[in-house]
Amino acid sequence: MKSVGIDIGSASIKVAEVVQTNKGLVVSQFNEFTLGQNPGFDPSIEIIEYLRTVSAQYSSEPTRIVVGLRQEMVSVRNKIFPFSDRIKILKSLPFELEEDLPFSPENAVYDAKIVKTMGSSAEVLACAAPKLRITELLEKMREANLDIALLSAEGVALANCWERWNEAPQDEAKTALPLEGDDRPQRDVQILLDIGHTRTLVCAFENQHLIGVRSIFWGGKFLAEAIMRKYELPYIEALKVVQTKAFILLTEENSSYDQIIFSQAITDGLRDLARDVQMTLLEFQSELNGRIVSVSLAGGVSRIPNINGYLTQVLEVPVNPVQILSGNFTTSFSATPHVDSTCGVALGLAIEGLKKPRNPALNFLKHEFQKQNQRYRALWEQWGGLAKLIAIVFVTFTAYAVIRDQVASSLVEKSTEALKVQAKAVARLPGKQANETGVRKFIKEQHGRSQAVKAVQGLVKMNSALDILRKISESTPSRNSNSVVIQKLNIQNQRVEIEGTVARAQELGPLQAALAGLSISGKVETIRSSLPAVSAYRSTTGGVPFAFGFNVDRNVSTGMVTK
Repeated sequence: MKSVGIDIGSASIKVAEVVQTNKGLVVSQFNEFTLGQNPGFDPSIEIIEYLRTVSAQYSSEPTRIVVGLRQEMVSVRNKIFPFSDRIKILKSLPFELEEDLPFSPENAVYDAKIVKTMGSSAEVLACAAPKLRITELLEKMREANLDIALLSAEGVALANCWERWNEAPQDEAKTALPLEGDDRPQRDVQILLDIGHTRTLVCAFENQHLIGVRSIFWGGKFLAEAIMRKYELPYIEALKVVQTKAFILLTEENSSYDQIIFSQAITDGLRDLARDVQMTLLEFQSELNGRIVSVSLAGGVSRIPNINGYLTQVLEVPVNPVQILSGNFTTSFSATPHVDSTCGVALGLAIEGLKKPRNPALNFLKHEFQKQNQRYRALWEQWGGLAKLIAIVFVTFTAYAVIRDQVASSLVEKSTEALKVQAKAVARLPGKQANETGVRKFIKEQHGRSQAVKAVQGLVKMNSALDILRKISESTPSRNSNSVVIQKLNIQNQRVEIEGTVARAQELGPLQAALAGLSISGKVETIRSSLPAVSAYRSTTGGVPFAFGFNVDRNVSTGMVTK
């Protein structure tokens, strides 16, 4: 896994790339971009342009990019909690730091680094950063198109170069550290000074565990200003002199006058640093009940010859320069002494990106600053308007459906009540039957009675069988003679079947035509006769048989018929 730490300083931007391999941690790259040092020039544009270059370099690779807040923007306090659960500790931080913060607690983001656990209690570095500073830095990252994974603090990150960061916090189960009082055990404290261009980081360690962090407003810039005033040089020239020619004389023997004057100018500029460091060490001694046993130097100013000897005399504590890369990390490049002394913060930030949950990294990207998935963010920017519209339509439809359901339920209740009232008043139904089923049954019964009445009314005017026989008799062409003899007449509903004989075969046609006048359809059918055969019939009666069938109107309006 690859992690990149970006240290945005006031004089340069340092970028360290580390890779986690099976053999351990490898520092694969280290780059430094020097910013313009003209006091009247705003370096913000330069910073954004260079960060865009870094963003383009790692845009196609799965890389975790970590940036650090300036340490003076982060308040760090050493606290002891009566419990060791990390979630409880994080919830308690706003109340625990309320009196120690120089800003409002609700305007800050909190995180904690557990130093060690002692039974059920824990020693913690409680950290808080103002939301305003986080917003400003994230805005700069957005302008540079840089997607960062973590936002840590410089001092905590620098400690990764010496801590056992890949191990869980130390557990001293049999040790109980008193919260206060004179019974606290004295602690041997090692100090690391990382002297930068405008700030100096002061980190306190105990057994390679960070237990305190401070930031001092002093850096190499103040040495350049001292040389500028002493020799009346332009600031840029004075800065170059400090970077390339600065030295301190521990003794004035065998030294020229110019060397002595120059050394005095450097030491005069260092007095403010020495005073502030002494105050910070006293603070650590009081807060931690510590005894300062050693001081290590890092940063660009630490390379000034004999600066460690001068600080040893002033602080009365052994002070020695320290090499960050040599002996501690595997590198895939040849590190210069300058890189070896100035890469600490950038390298520590890169290590923050490799930490495991058992010893998590310090991260201020929480709550409203929590890192979002850029893919979903882009989708939201593209389809967010449509999604909002759909949500509005859905809410409106849901509200309409609820209101409609309530109105419908109300109408059903009212109609049911009205039905009961009318069922009792009109149908005179008892209470148990005064419902929809009872009303339907009542209506069905009333409808049946109505149909029966209509049927009776229709049958009153129905033509009887004798009426039909009379109409047939009147319509026959030979009604005044006895030539037509009706042997059989069958009337069923509208169907009339008539059989008989005529004197002559020529009379069948007129008879059939006369009967067609009575038929509804104007047609008369010849049907199969049930009388004896014609020859046999003629021999007995002497007539010609016929058999006709047709439909007549019985004058039944309801459709009911009778035989």
